Amino acid sequence: MGNSTVIAAPMEGVFATMAALNALFLEEEALAAASAGADGGAGVDLLDRLYRVRLERLGLESKLEAQTTALKARDATQCLDLQQAMTPPDASTQDRTYAEISTVEEIAGVLTISSGAAGAFITQARQVCSLPSVYEALSTGSLSWQGARIIADETEALDHPAAVALADHFLDPDAPNP
Repeated sequence: MGNSTVIAAPMEGVFATMAALNALFLEEEALAAASAGADGGAGVDLLDRLYRVRLERLGLESKLEAQTTALKARDATQCLDLQQAMTPPDASTQDRTYAEISTVEEIAGVLTISSGAAGAFITQARQVCSLPSVYEALSTGSLSWQGARIIADETEALDHPAAVALADHFLDPDAPNP
């Protein structure tokens, strides 16, 4: 296979965000080292830059949170899909329900959340992942999980093509009548 490392496309954005965060931490270290020898007049500029670094980090941390939540949403959705695919076609309703409940319980354990919270997350994740433009915006970090959930909730009563079209319209910066 060779020595090259293959990185999944969704992880590239996460790595880029982490690299930007790391650069800000390194800048903060350099500023702290510079402040040790600085005179009193440079203190205000240094404090202002430290403040700006913190704000930039908050933005990147929010972006990273959205990106990793997109990965969690996709994986939770796929766990349930895989569990359903493993359930024999002739399985009883009781067996199908048991398999689904078991999957929700396992996801709850992995995410260290309650079963109810896991069930709600999976439902929301399925809605978000079914809207390609919403999932894409979440995975790039340009939309928060809260924003993605709101769009999914607002389009829930629509048939799938209409929901996709409305979500695309919400997220299109060039859409008429935004």
